[in-house]
Amino acid sequence: MRVPEVAREPKQERARRTRDALLRAAQLELSARGYQGATAKTIAESAGVATGSFYQYFADKDAVLRELAEVRFARIAELSLAALEVDERSPSEPAVEAAVRMRRVVELVVAYHREDPGLHAVLAERRHHDAALDTMTLRAERALLSRIVALLARWKHPGDHEAVAFVLFQLVEGAVHAHCLGHAMVDDERFTRALVDALVRIALVTPSA
Repeated sequence: MRVPEVAREPKQERARRTRDALLRAAQLELSARGYQGATAKTIAESAGVATGSFYQYFADKDAVLRELAEVRFARIAELSLAALEVDERSPSEPAVEAAVRMRRVVELVVAYHREDPGLHAVLAERRHHDAALDTMTLRAERALLSRIVALLARWKHPGDHEAVAFVLFQLVEGAVHAHCLGHAMVDDERFTRALVDALVRIALVTPSA
């Protein structure tokens, strides 16, 4: 079977419905079976179409995964960037503003991890094997990092803003990943309070010499 290099964009309504069904099926299959278990055949069967139909729209399952990732990244990025948007008109004290913003972000990231933990695990795994997926992920991360850098400057953090922003980002990502996808030691509220407290301390602390 010849596999197209580029996915065909459907123009007719029936073709769009088929492609959408394949995307929905791919998400379910990848989430339930993992990357190795999900195949073009199982995705097509789940969508109720022939395997050949899969290859009419997608080169392989990595192409589907990238498209699913793009939608997820766009949504979480939009919400997170809005939560971290710098508003010079805000009268809040840095400690108050930082606590509010950090809590919003932690809650968003927790919800993101909980939404589809199976698919999230596949995305995290495949990032290390798929250069295109890694590039997409990195682009989304850098957009968030630039917003955190702007907030650190607003809060007059005297340290290395880029380095601190990276530490804050990885602290959220790593802690939430372990809490949601690993074995949680405390409930969500205790976890969120502790993480937000740690983030605010790092964001506002005056570094030692």
